[in-house]
Amino acid sequence: MERKTINHATMETLTHPNRMFPLSEFVDQFDTFPDGGFPSHWHEELELQIILSGSVCYRVNGTSYTLEEGCAIYIAPEAIHQARQLTPGAIGYNVVLSPRLLTGVMQQAHCERYALPLSTGRPDALLITPEQKESHRILEFLRRMYYTDSTLPTYELFLLEQLIGVWRNLLALFPAQPDQPDDRTLHLREQRMKVMLDYIHRNYTQPISVEDLACAAAISQSECFRCFAELSQVTPVEYINQFRLLQASQLLAATNRSMADICFSTGFNNTSYFSKKFKAQYGMTPGEYRRKKK
Repeated sequence: MERKTINHATMETLTHPNRMFPLSEFVDQFDTFPDGGFPSHWHEELELQIILSGSVCYRVNGTSYTLEEGCAIYIAPEAIHQARQLTPGAIGYNVVLSPRLLTGVMQQAHCERYALPLSTGRPDALLITPEQKESHRILEFLRRMYYTDSTLPTYELFLLEQLIGVWRNLLALFPAQPDQPDDRTLHLREQRMKVMLDYIHRNYTQPISVEDLACAAAISQSECFRCFAELSQVTPVEYINQFRLLQASQLLAATNRSMADICFSTGFNNTSYFSKKFKAQYGMTPGEYRRKKK
């Protein structure tokens, strides 16, 4: 099974190498991400990330988590999350897997009750540090997965064995608390936010207004602003620009298309404004960025 890097902003449409074993592994080198991180996004898979070096700040459904070297994070299916490195050169090992990989095993063993957090999406995240014995075991499982040769003929069985161990220890750490009323309010806001993120990711090449986003989620414009403030810490327009600039940075690095072509194809309608925003985001002009990445 190949380990690779990924554009996290497009993981809503992640395709796993083996459809019958829906799991993908990545080594995240945060220095290679534009601005050292990736913007808010979500996907149907759950995610496990252990930091191999440096430190990273994750934000999941509006809550921030600081991961130091040797720590990890669990992110529930469909949780809205973003991340940015806190120290240059941060590296993480990332496992993304469909919940059905675990629920299928538990159904076969008639242990469906252990899959409840996967269906409820709660907790939406858990910081994993080495202080507790269950956390220490999880970190050991993840390190074992990272350091084991992925070309072994029985590698999928090895991964499944480790993941069951991870899940068993996660269940011991998950809080056993029912949802409170504000949890339900937050859950509704998360669903609205996902609709708006999907709308931006599908339509970023076209003009997008706050009114368009609010209409897509069937909410008021003020609620649209509240969703972005709570879950992404930016305004809707700031997020749209960040996402467009991310797409532009990838085109600059991977193609020879002209600056004007990239500008207009990523949703900007003015090359001067595009260059100004790009430099504000990445600390260099589009041309300088292209020369650095070639």
